[in-house]
Amino acid sequence: MMCLVATESLANMQYLNINHSNIASDIYSAMSSSYIPNWIASFNNIGPELLIFPFGTFQTNQISSLFLDNFGDALTETMARLLAFLLIASVTYSMRIEKLNHSMMGKLHVITFSLFASSLFGQFQSLLLYSVLQILKLDLFLDSYSIISYLTGYLTLSLTIGLLVFCFFRMLSIFKNKNNRKKNSSEILSDESSLSTRNQTRWLKKKYEFLFDDFKKSHKNHFFFAFWITAFNAIYILLIIFLQSVPVLQCILVAILALLFILFPAVTNPFEKKITAFLHFFNFSCIFLAAILNLALAIIHIVNPDFSGVETQGKAVISIIAMNTGTNAIISLSEMLIVIYQKLKNSGKDAKMRKEKNSRMGVFRSTGEKIDKDLPRKREKRYPRVSRSIRDREQGNNNKISAAELSTNAPLNLKFQEVAIPRPRDHPARRIVLVPSTSNNP
Repeated sequence: MMCLVATESLANMQYLNINHSNIASDIYSAMSSSYIPNWIASFNNIGPELLIFPFGTFQTNQISSLFLDNFGDALTETMARLLAFLLIASVTYSMRIEKLNHSMMGKLHVITFSLFASSLFGQFQSLLLYSVLQILKLDLFLDSYSIISYLTGYLTLSLTIGLLVFCFFRMLSIFKNKNNRKKNSSEILSDESSLSTRNQTRWLKKKYEFLFDDFKKSHKNHFFFAFWITAFNAIYILLIIFLQSVPVLQCILVAILALLFILFPAVTNPFEKKITAFLHFFNFSCIFLAAILNLALAIIHIVNPDFSGVETQGKAVISIIAMNTGTNAIISLSEMLIVIYQKLKNSGKDAKMRKEKNSRMGVFRSTGEKIDKDLPRKREKRYPRVSRSIRDREQGNNNKISAAELSTNAPLNLKFQEVAIPRPRDHPARRIVLVPSTSNNP
């Protein structure tokens, strides 16, 4: 998203109300174009003279006021990403959250949503610019195309701002839960004892991590730094739109704004990774240098309207743009290759660990089977312990003398038998003890 912000900021410098060089104007327009041609604009049948926005450089460069004429190609890409997300979301809608956290469909849901939202937030400058031009031009309700263009611009801007607000409150919920868990860990554990609550929190972090993953989580200014970037986009493009009549002040404020977003993170240090910090300072330094060059051109045109070094200034701006684009492309490609390599490496480790685990389980099973084979197949038939105790208990009950028998005067018919006790080592005599006989024979 940060690379998109830099590209948008440099490309929208074409709308500074100064006399740009021809080579710089060509590069600006090329940066603003999309890979998909603006096929929507082919439905426009209104004369170009009626569509020009009558203010500043927009009038000089004959910029159309219709949202679909300017943003139709980017809108097509955005709609394609939105359709991909809605398709995946329709499949994952009925899935349980604990399954989404670990399934492939859950990963696809996160990827499609982050691509859609990050591209939309990254193009917020152009979206806001062309929506404002469309909304301010109130006399263009000429046919169905112009009406659809007006409604599309208004709805797209409204939905984008609504999505920003929604994401902000989602991130605020994540930040509060994180801080509460640190302050009152025992209380949070009791509140989050249910598995569904923990899975819900984990899913929110995974879905919206593209907004805070590159920044520190300890402070609000760090955690919500992506929204500071969005604020920069809004202020930057509004300065360009509404300060067309004072080009020098316009360029000064744009340069100051870029400088502020270099100094502010340098003081607060909100970045989690060094590569993110490098990209931020590098991109905003490129924006600042280009703004300084354009400011110099605006001042020179006031002092010397016949200045002949416009093309030289344009070449300097192009060199900054080329350096910025090339560095961002190299770093983005390198990060993508590193992520792919780490994924393949981790998958290889996981496969190796599973193979070793399966081999250990196989050895355990074979050893267990061998032990089972070595055991004798025929075992003695024994009484169960419970059966044996029941039998002994029944015999004992038969030999008991009841209290009623003792209370009668009938003589007890006791029979005794001799039991020989083994002779102890230190006593030569053999002991004979008489014990009651349990047999029925006399």
